[in-house]
Amino acid sequence: MNRYTKMYGWLYATFDNKTFTIDDFRMIFPSPQPTKSIHDLIKLDFIVRVKRGKYKIVQPKDFVKKIVEENLEKRNVLTKSEKKYAYTNSTAVNIWTDGYYWTDFTKGFKPIHLNIFKEDIKYWEEFFRQNDTEYVIEGENKTLFGLTYVLHPKRELNIYNKDGDFVISLEKIVEFCKKNIFLYRPALEYLDKKYNLNIFDHYEQVAS
Repeated sequence: MNRYTKMYGWLYATFDNKTFTIDDFRMIFPSPQPTKSIHDLIKLDFIVRVKRGKYKIVQPKDFVKKIVEENLEKRNVLTKSEKKYAYTNSTAVNIWTDGYYWTDFTKGFKPIHLNIFKEDIKYWEEFFRQNDTEYVIEGENKTLFGLTYVLHPKRELNIYNKDGDFVISLEKIVEFCKKNIFLYRPALEYLDKKYNLNIFDHYEQVAS
């Protein structure tokens, strides 16, 4: 935990939801550069300026909410990429089923699966670091949380443009669903009906 995070804890314990000034800050927290400290704390989203010379602590609930919101905004980070990729696995299933079927996630972990060229691994690692985005390489031993890009390095890429999204082909996603039939049968039935794939002879009626 860095010093500013520790300071945030003490600021909250001191001021809670009350407005304070630089003089108030200086009186309680001895500092050779109180203005710089306040500026840094604002930049880190620990405090906000409510009006000239007046500040308030960002409440912990709001601070945590902002962290989650900023993480979820990384859904659009791939628009900045200069390398080729294709959505794959459960992410591709969601795209091909037009959002109908989405699985492979928990309340605290939302993976986005990407096939990338094997030789581009270093590029993608640097890309996600520069964009402050969570990522993991397939098989890597790492604690995962929030919206995370799961990279699947490949020697060749199967890429299809579906409504503006670069995704593996319908044929490949059908193969994926068939290999995981117990989890993806509803998705497979959706694809079968929409694209007339003749995968199933009949559909079991589910009792309501």
